[in-house]
Amino acid sequence: MEKNKNNPQNNNPPVNEPIDGSTGSPLKEIEEKLIKCEKEKEEYLNGWKRAKADSINQQKDELKRMEEIMKFANADIIKDLLLVLDSFELSLLATKDPEAKNSSTSSLREGIEIIYSQLEKILNKQGLEKIKALGEKFDPALHEAMLQEESDKESGTILEEMVKGWKLNGKVIRPTKVRIAK
Repeated sequence: MEKNKNNPQNNNPPVNEPIDGSTGSPLKEIEEKLIKCEKEKEEYLNGWKRAKADSINQQKDELKRMEEIMKFANADIIKDLLLVLDSFELSLLATKDPEAKNSSTSSLREGIEIIYSQLEKILNKQGLEKIKALGEKFDPALHEAMLQEESDKESGTILEEMVKGWKLNGKVIRPTKVRIAK
């Protein structure tokens, strides 16, 4: 018995006719749709991979930024401790009288030297280092010129270190105040 195309009981399209009513083969259309889906899948997968890589890179950058913040978080405390270090140094200079053979002055000096040394070691352990100045060429990134005077030394040579300069983890936190040659 032959089926009529107009028969309402026959709802399935013929195998050799396209599903969407176009004139191409249904198998070819399915293959094209599959190829299109594969391309979309690759695009989405690549997009996801890029987003994940961006997220990982952002996390790494954030960690580096936090490490940098942590590195200099103590800068204010260390700057305050520098005043103590300066005071110790001044007391050491005041007790450096070669004619004083008094044992109390001598033991006071020894005590101050020990305290100064301990404080300096603590600060060095935190990344603090002195800026070399005396006899060096003036560098505005490291030194602050307080006075300039005539000298037989080359112009710009540091003649005196008036206040010590310091770096914290390689960054200048206080420039050395100096007297330089004209």
